Amino acid sequence: MIRLVVQKQGSNELQELDTFGNENINLTLQVDDIRDIESKNASYSKDFNLPATKNNNKFFEHYYNVDRYKNTTALYSGTPFDVYKNVKAFLYSEDVLILEGFLRLLNVADKNTEITYNVVLFNDVANIIETLADATIEDLDFSDINHSLTALNIILSWNGLTQLSAGGTTDNVYYSLINDGQIYADDNNLYMPNYQSNYFLNIKLKYVIDKIFSYAGFSYSSQFFESDTFNDIFFDIGKNGGVSEFPNNTIIANTGSGTDSVGGENGTIISDDFFNPTAIDFVNESGDTDNAFNHNTSVFTAPYDCYVNIKYRVKAVNTELETSGTLFLQAVIPFNTTQIGYFAIPPAEANGNVPIQMTHTFTETVFLTQGTTMTLNFYTSGGDVMIYNDNGYVPRVELELIDTSTNSLIKANRGDIKLADILKDVVTAFNLTLESKQNNLLSIDTYNSFFSNKVIDWTKKIDNAEFVVEPIEIPKRIEFLHAQEDDDYYHEQYKIAHNTIYGSQVLEFDVDSTDIKKIELKVFAAPFIKELEGTNINLQHIATENGDQFEFYKNKPRLIFKNSFGFDVDLVIQDDNGTPFGADYSHVNNGTQYEGSSDNEPPLPQVTSNGNSLLFGFTNPQYTPTLANIPFNTLFNKYWSDYIDEKFNVTDGLILKAEFRLKPTDIYNFRFGTKVKIQDQHYRVNKIEYNTDRNNLAKVELLRI
Repeated sequence: MIRLVVQKQGSNELQELDTFGNENINLTLQVDDIRDIESKNASYSKDFNLPATKNNNKFFEHYYNVDRYKNTTALYSGTPFDVYKNVKAFLYSEDVLILEGFLRLLNVADKNTEITYNVVLFNDVANIIETLADATIEDLDFSDINHSLTALNIILSWNGLTQLSAGGTTDNVYYSLINDGQIYADDNNLYMPNYQSNYFLNIKLKYVIDKIFSYAGFSYSSQFFESDTFNDIFFDIGKNGGVSEFPNNTIIANTGSGTDSVGGENGTIISDDFFNPTAIDFVNESGDTDNAFNHNTSVFTAPYDCYVNIKYRVKAVNTELETSGTLFLQAVIPFNTTQIGYFAIPPAEANGNVPIQMTHTFTETVFLTQGTTMTLNFYTSGGDVMIYNDNGYVPRVELELIDTSTNSLIKANRGDIKLADILKDVVTAFNLTLESKQNNLLSIDTYNSFFSNKVIDWTKKIDNAEFVVEPIEIPKRIEFLHAQEDDDYYHEQYKIAHNTIYGSQVLEFDVDSTDIKKIELKVFAAPFIKELEGTNINLQHIATENGDQFEFYKNKPRLIFKNSFGFDVDLVIQDDNGTPFGADYSHVNNGTQYEGSSDNEPPLPQVTSNGNSLLFGFTNPQYTPTLANIPFNTLFNKYWSDYIDEKFNVTDGLILKAEFRLKPTDIYNFRFGTKVKIQDQHYRVNKIEYNTDRNNLAKVELLRI
């Protein structure tokens, strides 16, 4: 018999649902499918029915009753059942757990007054993708790696010691030099517009993967994810992180509705002493969620690294008969006072001895690091100037805060990338196999690591009465591709010059099939590395062409290996104005698709032929002539080659379809990484179609190896 246990929505409470008692639930168990190598597959059930018992009706909140949420006397109680949310589920056969995952309600049928709930089950491999749904990077919190973009932090990131804003260090960020079309060299100098903007911020891939699993409420067991190789992989968030155009908070303050006098005068008298300026005392304030602005003293304290767009509106008057007055607004920042602006007011005699009134709005943008104070105050020179506070035009200040924290920058540039797509890309790039364990735990490893040498003998379990042997469906071609970057100048020029896509791997099979399979990443593009002209420095290049000019664009992220060593260059590094960057900028660091070296000698990295590459295939070496060795271990050679050789063996490959006498304990104990022996032949299990009816045999597809 079967038992179906579910977890109530919105709680951790488990409940057993009623069944008809004679269900034959058909399960399809698999980790991938030889016929669908473009994607990994989850185990699932065919849909089946549950009776509308009192117990089940309570769980599903009488979903069949279309008026249940309108009628206050309806049978349901509590929170309505949400069909768009997953329900954690456990399927037992003869008290043996054979599937853990989630249940989805497909429909409720009412036929001749007999009501049934039609449901389907999926295991946890599908559950994590379903749980992530349309969640994006915007939904994650990266505040734990907030740090300031400084020359020191750029250099410290190479050794995993970036200093955090909250204290401590992190190895989850890495700054790599990238040519956006603006870096060039002559015989003596290396020119880059801005050292900081040409060092792109990269974040560790494993760090993001861990956040994705935590967000979804899952955990994993993976030797690959814990490996040194995977921990050295990063991806960029774009040039200088990018800054959002939109303020994340706006603070507004004013002096009230107007009283025609402030401090006993018609307005606030402005000091003519530069060293003793005047700050306006505001009355009303809104939007200050962080308590950052003291409206009594006009002191703003940055709650995080941010740009502050200042808009300060006043009406000023000059009562002096003979002398023009000038009103100055300044932002007093420790060690850096900024004059925001000024305007002149003619003497009163120019208006028939009537004081001159003028309105003005000061605007400026300043950058403040977290905790830095800024005092907005006025001083005057010349005539007697005061600021009016009347009903028509009260002093008003507006502070727009644009968050430049690492957390905000990542979301500004990469916030729209789906978490599920990141996970799928990682699985595809490294040909990972996901197997569902208990308690929302997934076992994840590469193909070569997942499939062990353990062998189980099913010779006595096979039903020899009938079996089918059929050839493997082999496509004409398999293409391994990164996410395409049509806007990238270097990628497009490579395609034109070599009639192939940079970083791709294409396999051709000697078969008559016309089928073409594509193994293609959706998120991550191929990092394009070439030697910087006139140097021996191999750099990533990212740029688009606008007429005869190169310019940066919002590129797709690229996976690279971190290089832990900067190296000196025999050139003076300076900006386009000829200003040297100084001693702190005497060496550079470039992350590429090639795993780095253990030395700091240029050209970097000093790759070896047995090293690793994050491209599917090889590239034309003319672009990197100073790299004597190109790593053989491409994504294809290291993670896909054995898989393809085994699955698409033109000479010896075949599929055996047969029925087996499998018990619930066989399903519970079975691992797809185990070889199956029948007589003297070894197989890999491609798929199991298991029926919970003990009288039915399981249909199994096996691949001969």
